Amino acid sequence: MAHTDTHELRKRLVFTLIVLAVYLAARSVLLYGVSSGGGRYIGVNAQSLVTTMFSGDRYQRTIMALGIMPYINASLLVQVVSAMKSANSRAKISKQKQDRWMRVAALVITVVMAVVQSTDLTYAPSAGSVALVQGIVILEMIGGAMLTFILCTANEKHGIGAPMPIILVNVLTALIQNLDAHHFLRYPVLMAISLGVIAGTAFMENSIIRVPLQRVSIHNIHADRNYLAYKRNPVGIMPVMFATAAFIVPRYAVRLLTVIIPQSAALAQIRQDIVMTQPLGIAVYLIIIVALSIVFAFIMLNPKESARQLQRNGDSIVGVYAGAHTTRMLVGLVLKWSIISGLLQAGCMAASLVLSLQDVIPATLAMLPSSGMILVSIVCSLVQEIGTYYRYDAYRFFM
Repeated sequence: MAHTDTHELRKRLVFTLIVLAVYLAARSVLLYGVSSGGGRYIGVNAQSLVTTMFSGDRYQRTIMALGIMPYINASLLVQVVSAMKSANSRAKISKQKQDRWMRVAALVITVVMAVVQSTDLTYAPSAGSVALVQGIVILEMIGGAMLTFILCTANEKHGIGAPMPIILVNVLTALIQNLDAHHFLRYPVLMAISLGVIAGTAFMENSIIRVPLQRVSIHNIHADRNYLAYKRNPVGIMPVMFATAAFIVPRYAVRLLTVIIPQSAALAQIRQDIVMTQPLGIAVYLIIIVALSIVFAFIMLNPKESARQLQRNGDSIVGVYAGAHTTRMLVGLVLKWSIISGLLQAGCMAASLVLSLQDVIPATLAMLPSSGMILVSIVCSLVQEIGTYYRYDAYRFFM
């Protein structure tokens, strides 16, 4: 018997640190020709925190102004398209083909976002003609977004957490900036909401529902320990993270329409209202959270396919007939907990956002519960992944 040190955990941690160093360095590179006050800084409020969370650039004046949003939206789009295909069709889709879809989707989303966002910038007269400078800025933002895409995909293969470390850095940056500027302890209601969100997220992330199974191939003292496990928070904090990015889609769509139809007063009003500081924007954001909770749960867990696999293997859930009965039971279970999870997450967000609308708390702290949910979920996921690689390093292989 021999033990070979793989150092897999150390290698991946080092690679992730390199990815973060490159990302932070790129985040300090300013866009060409944008005046010092020309970034579309929208004030210190919930909307600015949404932007900062995924780009780390509240002023949107660096080449990383688009941040990780194209990567996340492309990932969401590819997952939804894949889920709409049959099980046989999905089985025929290679990882390379999915990666190509991701790259194409990310590039298209990046180009649209860069073009729209460039119209909100103010350019220095000394930089040259506005059209030329705007074209350069668009290319710079596209380059920054695609660099982020490359860093995320590389970290998925060789590091830890895929895009999560970058999101973690952005969230911490926004959090530190705002807590440093405001006295959080002055708002006990917000403190209570935040502590409840953190505790609830930690519980939901680390507790599971065990569905007992009867396996025809197991006939020993451990047979009663076989079960199908579902987290009470089926897809973690993904709905909040993706909702924050997906919320950008209707906003950019409206902004693009206002550029195409500048004379429309209705579009101009919608553009003003579809932000996180207005009731319309808040309602859209909360609906997206609940909808994505359900969609992601069925995409990731696929209860119908789980029921088919159980029947195919001759296994069954204790007390439930195989086939249609098992399918209904698993679909109902996933639907129930995805709705509960989505409503809890949306409810926590609604409480703080409504308080900010009523001026009970500063708008800059309205996204604090969301930041807390994301931080706790990311930390839990990273700890679990680090633990997996640690156990891998500690495993003794037989030669």
